[in-house]
Amino acid sequence: MDDETIVAKPSTKTATPAKAKVTARTITLVAALFLGFIMIYFDKNAIGIILVSMQQDFGFSNVQKGMVMSAFFIGYASMQVPAGLLNTKLGSKRLLVFSMAAIAIFAAMSGFAKAVLFIIIIRFLAGAIAHSGYAPSAAKEVATKLPLDQRTLAQGILISASGISGIIVPLVVSPVLQDYGWQRAFWMIAIASVVVGIVLRFVLPSEKKLAEETDAAVTEQAPAAKMSDVIRERFVWLLFLSNFTINAMMYGMINWMPSYLIQSVKLSTIVQGHITAIGGLAFLVGSIGGSYIVGKFFFGKEKTVIGFAAIMAAVSLFLASLSADSGMITIALASGEFFSAMTFVTLMSLPVKRFAPHKFGPSYAIVATGGILGGIVSPTLIGLLVDMANGAYFMVFVYFLILGALMFLWSRFIPKQSKENA
Repeated sequence: MDDETIVAKPSTKTATPAKAKVTARTITLVAALFLGFIMIYFDKNAIGIILVSMQQDFGFSNVQKGMVMSAFFIGYASMQVPAGLLNTKLGSKRLLVFSMAAIAIFAAMSGFAKAVLFIIIIRFLAGAIAHSGYAPSAAKEVATKLPLDQRTLAQGILISASGISGIIVPLVVSPVLQDYGWQRAFWMIAIASVVVGIVLRFVLPSEKKLAEETDAAVTEQAPAAKMSDVIRERFVWLLFLSNFTINAMMYGMINWMPSYLIQSVKLSTIVQGHITAIGGLAFLVGSIGGSYIVGKFFFGKEKTVIGFAAIMAAVSLFLASLSADSGMITIALASGEFFSAMTFVTLMSLPVKRFAPHKFGPSYAIVATGGILGGIVSPTLIGLLVDMANGAYFMVFVYFLILGALMFLWSRFIPKQSKENA
């Protein structure tokens, strides 16, 4: 959902008229990267459910629970630039495999947590060391090893990992929590990461393989723009604010809905898992369906889609707070996930369409940082709101309404783009 959206850097080389053949190596590459992303999102999303059980054992506050969630994004943000430098020096494959190994190590260590400070530190390290290098490395694999006409489809497939993880995480983690406890939930993640890491190690091609099969390896890039030039562009900062806002909504929703359903609505862990999985399915439909609809029917009208979808997402989430019926809550939360996904994918299509190739890198880095900051601020802020209200969640849903209104406001300033000027 945030900075982990896969965007292949635009090329200055003109694509050939004929479509490149989809080879077995291409399919294998995308499948392996997709599997890694499933693991990335599994580790990221599972913590919101696991923390409910940990809170019962440790008795830490909602603010402390939010700090655990935010620590991940602080670590993630701190290592964006170093991860990019390491990618250049070590190569994408090494970092992709390393990410899986690091997830396994930190997940295994989490299973031995005895205090909230320990898990805060572990999640910080997981964000900084395990997660920070995967998305840029996967983007480099797509940009350098796939023909130009196949990159968009590959991007869509990799993005869908977020929605699929949103479905499988609650269905897998919730029963483990109920039957075996949070320690084994972490160890399950560790084992799965080891398996995925082995797959990446032996399936991903080396840096030089596929070079003869694609035109991407010989692509000449225009000189990168100076950061001083990029930071003067209003459009970049508008997308920064927008990405911050929508990620604050999404990560607030993803990380705190399990707690809301179990602690406030008084649903069982299993029922919560089913509702959350349905929400993940709605997010998947919104991601894939939304991107197709916007690309086909709303080119140049992204501001309208973003504004409308953001308001619908916020209103849907607020309606969930007005009902105690699990069916109505499921519909409201699923609608919130659907429209937030549509908002996000439409917003993140703008850099691909409108950023100049020589400015893409630094421009996208600024936009991605906005999303990371949203993930840092929102979980802790929600925890504070819940604690201030003595465990009530009504102000959390008012907070979502405010985020939706801000998203609508930012969308009004998005300039139009015609097909002729694309």
